Amino acid sequence: MHNSALSPKEDLNYYFRSAFSVTCVIFGLEGKSMKVLLVKRNREPYKDQYALPAGMVYPNDSIEKRVDSIIEQVSGTEKFYKKQIRAFADTSRHPLGRVISIGYYSFLNMLDCTLKAGEDESEIIWMDLKSLPSLAFDHNDIVQAANRRLLAKMSSQLAGFELLSEKFTLKQVQEMYEAALGHSLDKRNFRRKIVSQTVIEETGELLSPWDESGKAPMLYRLNKQLYEAMKAEGHKFEIF
Repeated sequence: MHNSALSPKEDLNYYFRSAFSVTCVIFGLEGKSMKVLLVKRNREPYKDQYALPAGMVYPNDSIEKRVDSIIEQVSGTEKFYKKQIRAFADTSRHPLGRVISIGYYSFLNMLDCTLKAGEDESEIIWMDLKSLPSLAFDHNDIVQAANRRLLAKMSSQLAGFELLSEKFTLKQVQEMYEAALGHSLDKRNFRRKIVSQTVIEETGELLSPWDESGKAPMLYRLNKQLYEAMKAEGHKFEIF
């Protein structure tokens, strides 16, 4: 039984009154638009409002496995990249009490997804990163933090290639960067920087089918093994 005569320092129960959750910013790429996967809540608090996929972390849960299960549940795919952002711990972020959430961002190819709402959601939908509605809790802040981390990664690493198919064109890579940045890039300069990266390789294949005039564009791929080795050595992949 809780002894109210004890001070917070003496009563360990005082320190176990906070709940923990994980919140996932799942990025997808559709043409020239960066998308974020949202769920519509079907229960209070914030019933019928859009939110990021999230879930409570129970005492015996692995945080990493909990994140994986949430992403897999809403997206229907096990093929994704994820990275931790930081903790979001404002004392007023949840109306029912103190909930500290660990934020993650994830990249996946939308073509791999089969969206399926769970028992706590009435809808799952992709929305444009640049025109998100007011989200439940502090989820707009979490999206902004994830976007800042995405841009930081893309400035020095080849982050985001999980958004593309295994084989891609230079145009698709440029559209991915422009979608993340929110502005156009010089075509000639950007492609020169991309092809200068030793980890970006020609496949010898052309994009097919190709319905436009002119020669079909070359398909490239990321040499993931070489990329990880160079990244581990501290190599910077500066694109912009």
